[in-house]
Amino acid sequence: MKTHVAFLLGALVFAGTIASACGSSERERASFEEDASAGGDTSGGLGSGSLVGHDSRAPVGCKNLECKQLTCADGKKTTVSGVVYAPTPPELGKPDPIYNAILYVPNDALQPFPVGVSCDKCGAIASGEPIATALSAADGKFVLENVPVGEDIPLVIQVGRWRREVKIPKVEECTDTPLDAELTRLPRNKSEGDIPLMAIVTSAFDATECLMRKIGVADSEFTTPDQDGRIHIYRGSGAKLPTTPPTGSALWGSKEQLAKYDVVALPCGSQPTSAEDRQNIIDYTNSGGRVFITDLSQDAIKDGPAPWPSTANFVAAGTYINPASVDTTFPKGAALADWLQTISATTTKGQLNLTGTYARVSSVNPPSQRWIYSSTTAQTYSFNTPVGAEPEEQCGRAFYSSFHVTTGAGGTFPRQCSNAPMTAQEKALEFMLFDLSACVQKDDTRPEPPPVK
Repeated sequence: MKTHVAFLLGALVFAGTIASACGSSERERASFEEDASAGGDTSGGLGSGSLVGHDSRAPVGCKNLECKQLTCADGKKTTVSGVVYAPTPPELGKPDPIYNAILYVPNDALQPFPVGVSCDKCGAIASGEPIATALSAADGKFVLENVPVGEDIPLVIQVGRWRREVKIPKVEECTDTPLDAELTRLPRNKSEGDIPLMAIVTSAFDATECLMRKIGVADSEFTTPDQDGRIHIYRGSGAKLPTTPPTGSALWGSKEQLAKYDVVALPCGSQPTSAEDRQNIIDYTNSGGRVFITDLSQDAIKDGPAPWPSTANFVAAGTYINPASVDTTFPKGAALADWLQTISATTTKGQLNLTGTYARVSSVNPPSQRWIYSSTTAQTYSFNTPVGAEPEEQCGRAFYSSFHVTTGAGGTFPRQCSNAPMTAQEKALEFMLFDLSACVQKDDTRPEPPPVK
């Protein structure tokens, strides 16, 4: 008898447990469906696996933030919009919009950039498995479509190895969410995101470091090469840091040292003089490096090893006559003309006045691309490297300007740098510095956003 009673009691307890579990399961399912119908978080956050029973408007077999990409009725779209800006802080003036910046929502964690020079080509899938991508226009504006809905949606803003990841506080479904300008600027220091590792040799005539400061890179990022700043200063004829940096020969005299950098700047009068050192610069760009050369540092190209001298026709210095014109026959040139007009750097679209410049180049040779010119001279031009290789085999880029970047070359950095607003001339080179940092593509090709995963 006791055995029968114990059996019955056990059965009742087991049945109650099952009923409780079933009730819990039904409550959880109802809660999940309620979250899904309200556009709530059913993905488990970035990094969760595929879900079953997600909002029926989300992609089938989705994972992570894909499960928050909802199909809207009546042709509506879930978008975010805004303007990409340079990191310029308020005390240095109004920041300029950034052209050809990549905007995307990652579906996975971002991976660090490779250390040192590497081949960064346009058309490659960006880090983090992007599920929505867009590019900023000449006025910096962008509209990113099919954005996941919900709170704290990640957004990446990137130009080459400039990269900042932010969180959008909330994205409403099937409408546009405008973003604040502070959210869509590039990073000012490495704690805010990625900044290309750059080497600058100082010049008594042309302070490229001061332009980078006006663009918005924090003073703490300008250091000697043995420190951890993102802009390393080498000693040329120009300004010094509070501590003495190594000379420019320590940079261009070593292939290993050059290979550490994403961008190398050789401003006027600060360039290698030996054939071996100039070959090091060519080898650096052939591996994917970017080099920014101004005025008298033309010798790095004109007197360098073949095939660099063939990229343009250099002439004895002559008098330059204003105004200059922007070459609008290729997509990025047309964008530069629009950009200068947008930021009120010109009164006549496609024209600007220059100072501190000379007639160094009469014309450029294909496949070099002219950017700014007068009736008799090419004032700025660029070419991809290796020169003469097929476009799909080119990884690096060189840019030359016969006009100076900025003034303020004497004394100690940053005291020698002017805090005055950027001139039209400085702004033109700001545009080209960001283009130099961007992924490599043919100049006659219109930029396209990277593919989604």
